[in-house]
Amino acid sequence: MNRALRYSSKKVLLISFAIGILPIILGSFLVYLKTQSDLSRTSSNAAHEAFRQITVMLVEAQAAADELISLAGVPCPEVAKELREAVATYRFLRATNLAIDNQVYCSSLYGTDINMQINPSSYMRGRLRLVDHATPGPKTSVLVLRTQQGNKSVLVGIDGRHIQDALHLINKHSNLSLQVGNTWMTQHGVTHTPPFNDAATASKKQVSNEYGFTVQAAYPPGTLLRHTFETYSVLLGLLLVLGLFSAWFTYWMLGRVLAPSMELQRALSANEFIPYLQPVISSTSGTCVGCEVLIRWDHPHEGIITPNSFIPLAERSGLIIAMTRTIMHSTAQLLAPHAPGLVQPFHIGFNICAKHFESFELVDDCTAFLQAFKPGTIIIVLEMTERELIKPTPTALQLIEQLHGLGVQIALDDFGTGHSSLSYLQQFKVDYIKIDRSFVSMIGADALSVHILDSILDLALKLDLQVLAEGIETEEQRDYLGACGVDFMQGYFYARPMPVNDFLQTILQYPDFSKKAPWPGAQRPVAPCPAPAPQV
Repeated sequence: MNRALRYSSKKVLLISFAIGILPIILGSFLVYLKTQSDLSRTSSNAAHEAFRQITVMLVEAQAAADELISLAGVPCPEVAKELREAVATYRFLRATNLAIDNQVYCSSLYGTDINMQINPSSYMRGRLRLVDHATPGPKTSVLVLRTQQGNKSVLVGIDGRHIQDALHLINKHSNLSLQVGNTWMTQHGVTHTPPFNDAATASKKQVSNEYGFTVQAAYPPGTLLRHTFETYSVLLGLLLVLGLFSAWFTYWMLGRVLAPSMELQRALSANEFIPYLQPVISSTSGTCVGCEVLIRWDHPHEGIITPNSFIPLAERSGLIIAMTRTIMHSTAQLLAPHAPGLVQPFHIGFNICAKHFESFELVDDCTAFLQAFKPGTIIIVLEMTERELIKPTPTALQLIEQLHGLGVQIALDDFGTGHSSLSYLQQFKVDYIKIDRSFVSMIGADALSVHILDSILDLALKLDLQVLAEGIETEEQRDYLGACGVDFMQGYFYARPMPVNDFLQTILQYPDFSKKAPWPGAQRPVAPCPAPAPQV
């Protein structure tokens, strides 16, 4: 049974998986956000630093241009030396050029041997342009700054290697790029015109309002995940261990606490609880005049499970009321078609517990059960046990009153085994008492128990209560109780609890149980019960 109750349902597995995966997902997400924040901060710092350094280069170039603008218009041979000196003086410059009416006439590299037309529209804001291999020398790009006064203009070229070095050294892992207009220069010195990939990881831009250039820092796709695993591998490992431990611990706890009740709930939904009937025999006629409905669990893996294994759990989990309702419904469906062939009125007994006395749902359940049969054909007998204390609350007393109004009879089960037998007889309107099998089993073996049994029977006689003895297993017990005037008997001597179909076949096959093992006497004796036969 423990194995059946610990049967792991899908719900238990799903709950355990959810609780186990939660810290992994949540922790990984937080690590992901932290990594993203780290990369964004790094990109922002890299873009800011690159922007600062390029601005420094342009400020120096602007100073050189401001110095040379006055030379524009002067014949080239007279100013060529000053142009070359400016390139040598200012550390970032590669070339200087003078122009009149957008026509370059003098260059620090070409001297007078130059004839180049300037298109101001190709310059960002008329001032800045990124040119690929614009001049002789190393095959690197040149950032050209144009300064104009009237029809005079100066073109100052910044060596692209300085920009490349700045972009590369600031952050080797991120992609730093300089944008001027539609032209981009990467940290590897490559110039291209397609737009930069804005979908790159941790992309940050900084735009110069003065010069019109843009610096963008970003990481290649996949960097975020790679950086996450490289930087936080230990933390991710701890999250994985925490998740696995949480899943295992949850599964273990559910297996101890929740899984059994969930399994009972599942069994209720699957209609796995079925009624077993045990005949109740009249001591006067020897016929089957009723039955006690006992619940069995037809488990798909464990087979038939007896109630001692799951009823306590059902009572603790609050499922006992729904379980009783299910059994009453099943019994009504199975017995109703065969009711005309039963002794009438046929007594059908159900076990109830203290939970049933907390509300009036039991009244509705009994009403529904009676409606399945023709009026007067059956009598419901509700057996309340002494083993669980039932408090005589106003609700409980009113409940019993309403049940009696429906014709339902109340039996006190396991009489004499608890601590409230006499109190129950006083507070509740009891119609039957059931002698516990522990007293019946002592017939012929324990004189003290027999005396207690005789006292119980005498009490029942004086209170005009009907008596049912359960646990009859031997002919000696049957004969003794029959001679004492016990009204009804029940036990393995007659029949074991059985499925409804087997029960119907049995009582049809043996309509008269007295022929199976008859006993002398049929009326309730006034004199004390005969002593049991001595043991040999």
